Amino acid sequence: MQPFLNQLGQIAQQLSNVIWQVLQFIWNWSFGQVARMFSMPFNALPLWKQIIYVLVIAALAYFFYKIAKDLLKATQSILGAIVSLISALISMLPQIVWVGLIAFGGAWVITTLNPSWIPIALR
Repeated sequence: MQPFLNQLGQIAQQLSNVIWQVLQFIWNWSFGQVARMFSMPFNALPLWKQIIYVLVIAALAYFFYKIAKDLLKATQSILGAIVSLISALISMLPQIVWVGLIAFGGAWVITTLNPSWIPIALR
């Protein structure tokens, strides 16, 4: 079972590396195209190309807005999940203390208590 889990972990790691590399490629390519678009000389373009340029800038602004909105929503979800995790861990603390006290008490009874009223056969 352990070799299977190790192999499954390696496959998951390789898959996440491939996904990360694809995301990096798309990110770099997309922002390279945006930088190329902004580096064009606006004043030297004919009027019809200036109109297209403005429309492209408007479309870019719209998508940057959507990306920022989605990124904010994802950040809020992540922070909410972290707060929920911490809250769950804090709510478990009393139970964890009880587990420790029960184990401590049981170990103490087993190691130190030797009552005389218990029959010798059970000691």
